[in-house]
Amino acid sequence: MTNIVDLNERRLHMLVTKDLTPPNFETDLSKLLYQFEQLSGATILEDYNRQQAKFATAPFDVEGHMLRFYRGGLTIWSGFPGAGKTTLLRQFICHMLNRGSSVFLASLEEEPQISLIRLASTAAGTPEPNSHQVQWFLDAYAERLRLWSVPGLAEHRRLLGTVRTLAAIGVRHMVIDSLSCLDIRNDDFEAQRQLANLAAAVARICKIHIHLVAHPRKLVKADQELDLNDVAGAREIGAIADNVIFVRRGADNAAFSPNSQCTPMRVSIRKQRHFQGALGDITGWYHRNLCQFSIDQFPNGPARYLPDDAFDPTFLTAQLEHARSQ
Repeated sequence: MTNIVDLNERRLHMLVTKDLTPPNFETDLSKLLYQFEQLSGATILEDYNRQQAKFATAPFDVEGHMLRFYRGGLTIWSGFPGAGKTTLLRQFICHMLNRGSSVFLASLEEEPQISLIRLASTAAGTPEPNSHQVQWFLDAYAERLRLWSVPGLAEHRRLLGTVRTLAAIGVRHMVIDSLSCLDIRNDDFEAQRQLANLAAAVARICKIHIHLVAHPRKLVKADQELDLNDVAGAREIGAIADNVIFVRRGADNAAFSPNSQCTPMRVSIRKQRHFQGALGDITGWYHRNLCQFSIDQFPNGPARYLPDDAFDPTFLTAQLEHARSQ
């Protein structure tokens, strides 16, 4: 009769193969575990408060009451074509530059010269900036703005390598527009998941914030509310990101003609990991004649992201008279 010990040994033999090697355990636990020995409650709290005090905001929530961008974070910006996400991101870049931050824009869907002029348009609050305003934009921000110079399909590792290099020289916000222009197939969900993890890791290691544009999934119905799982591609993208934002046309947009200079627009915040702000919508208006989003339907003028001299009425009048004489 087989005793219990022999029976257990046979079961173990069935479960363990002969060529199985023991796991490679990390023996230096100081590399893996958070060290409490030299810390006090006051020190930990002070460090935490210092980190929480360093955040960037958006032009549609300047004080950061609803939305904050912390260093080491990854934000997904999503929205259907024509909803306004790219134009809103241009305003976000102008907002950050005006506040002293350095920004890298990899606009993979347009030439860098076009990106530059459109950024200057947003900064000046006009669809047709003059040479004076473009020069002011260059003089004010050329030292702190970096543009990816090769539009089209980009190798994601090369792009993120550039991000790490720029982070080392002080660039703090990296905007990649968009996921669909990276060297990863739309149906390769595992590669997309790895990309999101890699981007999040680069952001944490370099203490920067990466903003990645991704298209949403197709809606089941036109008035469907979106959540973080509605980002197209791998479902894990929304879960890995720290923030998920959808840019959408306003609910009453149908009442406005396609040629209207002012159309309803809303920014839907669907996830925030590091700020306890309320999830929800920030509603406002996109003004085509200003190239800007505003909370007000009838603003007194554009938000100014250039020095006052760029808006010198005497110079602008002279420029207009010169143009008419040609």
